Amino acid sequence: MRFGICYNIDYHPDVHGTPEQYTTELLEQVDLLEELGYDSVWFSEHHCGAYSFGNPAIMATAAAARTKRIRVGTGVSLVPLHNPVMLAEQYALLDVLSGGRLEYGIGRGYLMQEYDWFDVPVAESHTRYREAMDFILQAWQSQGPIDFNGQHFQIENYNCFPKPVQKPFPAIYASGSTTPDSYVWAGQKGLNLGTALFMPDRDAIRRNIGLWRQNLADHGHDPSTRELCAITQMYCDEDGDQAVADGAEYALNYYKFFAQLDKQAKTSTVPDFYQNADVSAMTAMNDADLVFFGDPDNLTRRLRAVGDDLGIDLLLMEVAQGRAPVKKVRKALETFGRQVMPRLRERAAELTTA
Repeated sequence: MRFGICYNIDYHPDVHGTPEQYTTELLEQVDLLEELGYDSVWFSEHHCGAYSFGNPAIMATAAAARTKRIRVGTGVSLVPLHNPVMLAEQYALLDVLSGGRLEYGIGRGYLMQEYDWFDVPVAESHTRYREAMDFILQAWQSQGPIDFNGQHFQIENYNCFPKPVQKPFPAIYASGSTTPDSYVWAGQKGLNLGTALFMPDRDAIRRNIGLWRQNLADHGHDPSTRELCAITQMYCDEDGDQAVADGAEYALNYYKFFAQLDKQAKTSTVPDFYQNADVSAMTAMNDADLVFFGDPDNLTRRLRAVGDDLGIDLLLMEVAQGRAPVKKVRKALETFGRQVMPRLRERAAELTTA
């Protein structure tokens, strides 16, 4: 199992200072992640104010420029909102500048107002998403100019420059939520999969992961060469009770912020569970292994079990959320990095050599 941190942030000036101060702090946290041995750092994309980043490629490029080893990713790039020519060039260049360290997480998003702002019909999100990825994959792998004739994009005599460093193309993680369709498509295309552990129906997630693996095999892709990425919220403290209390508080703050965004966007994409949550609901999510708040022993045991159950290759964790103070975020990253990651890696090494 590999380990990454995803910055799907909610910004609050009374906690984080100015945007300039907080952006600097986040990049300094990337330095810490590299020092602690985390495998990757990811940045989310959204366009609704103080939530995530309008351009995750810029953040990932800044992170890559100050590091040597850690991989940089998008969690996720909102593909249907953009012209695929721009995406192909932008992320190919990021792969070049990072020395081949790009992890390209892709998805459609869930805040429908963003589609209005980009003048993209939300009814076309599925077809634009898949068509854009078909184009990007062709553009990255071609040895010369290509012609692409799709429903939404007609692009003639196009040659992407530069091409990505990674061959045949950078690792791509297609996000899936609760509907089977996304998992089936990712399997058919031979892509890695991204899913969320904090979705309440674990049995449905397990079935959908099985669908992805089956479709990989059915379409000639070796499932053992594709990765399952799972994202969750994490908070680690040597005091287990404090970890649960703090983690539940910050998660609740985040979900309330998230639900308010959804309300402002006049959509209904956020489950009622999150809109009506309280601290006890967050604690129940922790008890059900949907999120992971605890001391190092607790998190090691639980993440080992979930990783073995689902076959997780890459665990992405959200820590800097919900008005969590910067000092506490850093402490949680350090405690997990020094006391949990090494033990889980030892376990993986034991299984590999067994």
